[in-house]
Amino acid sequence: MKILVCARGYNSVSENRIGNFELDQAKALKAAGCDVRIASLDLRSFKRVRPFGAKLFRNSSMHCVTVNSFSSFLPGRLAERQGAKAARTALKWICNDGWQPDVIHAHFTEIASCFAQAAGDTSAKFVVTEHSSLMNTETPDAKNLAQAKKAYLSADKVIAVSSALAKNIKASTGVVPIVIGNVVDTDIFSSISNGSGQDTFRFVSCGNLVDVKNFELLFTAFSKLHNTNAQLTVFGDGVKKQELADLCRSLGIADKVIFKGHRVREEIAKEYAQSDAFVLASKSETFGVAYAEAMCAGLPVIATACGGPQDFISEQNGLICENGDVDSLVKAMDLMMLTAISYDRKRIHRTCVQNYSPKGIAQKLISLYGTL
Repeated sequence: MKILVCARGYNSVSENRIGNFELDQAKALKAAGCDVRIASLDLRSFKRVRPFGAKLFRNSSMHCVTVNSFSSFLPGRLAERQGAKAARTALKWICNDGWQPDVIHAHFTEIASCFAQAAGDTSAKFVVTEHSSLMNTETPDAKNLAQAKKAYLSADKVIAVSSALAKNIKASTGVVPIVIGNVVDTDIFSSISNGSGQDTFRFVSCGNLVDVKNFELLFTAFSKLHNTNAQLTVFGDGVKKQELADLCRSLGIADKVIFKGHRVREEIAKEYAQSDAFVLASKSETFGVAYAEAMCAGLPVIATACGGPQDFISEQNGLICENGDVDSLVKAMDLMMLTAISYDRKRIHRTCVQNYSPKGIAQKLISLYGTL
């Protein structure tokens, strides 16, 4: 089966990050025996300096094309036309050797809306997977709602990465998606933690240092723990880095919070294997790959009731606290420090592998493609 995965193109090719979710899925489908290629669009404005036009290259032994279109800064209908033109260019380039996809599988609202018309010019089936937090509400803004309806109503099937996202998509568009979660790299996150084995309890967290991840709440809760014999390691970078570092100093926890910045998965997995528990206080998650990766490493996790994590976090593998409530998060973290040793970490790992391994997700997708 020939699959064209349509991705966001603004992540760094040199860092092997052509939209992590999309690339992970493409690699999983390739490993399952599909003939997979990737077409990515970079729609950002001219402020992001880069050459205009299309470029062919290979990534993970797959043919890839990326098209820089600069259409995101344009007004409504002009942006729509330019995005569709970029998608047609990507499709032309990726098929320049006569290759024709059986399925065009687009990810995220904006990219899917661009490829909706291009897919209609082919005999391929059109599938959309929605990950966007902008659609994780019953009332998305007008622009995103218009893009979503264009993509979803053109699709042969719409996939949401969590039950919460599927519910919101149905409420805002009337479309009923099926739920298939994201891929977790179960090979990299395979070293199962037995706890740190130290007197100091080692929490670990991972996420972009941006508003939606709500590290302000996490650091405030950490400063209020009744058991102060803890440290918190944070992986991630972003626009709020300095502000969050200043907050840690003002809360008196700067010596206990370790900012690691952006790191490759192998380094994150190594830290997980030496930690006691994972915690992230997101305001909204359409899935929550960071939680699932920690679980794959055998860590019990703490999440807020923010959407995606409620599909896979239970009393067997962690705790869910109230979204945005510092006292609820303090209570959960204090409890975790007392009970982390009692979790069956091998069972946590097995559950994650069973549900979100590349092989498992690829088989769900291939089965879906076969029904179209």
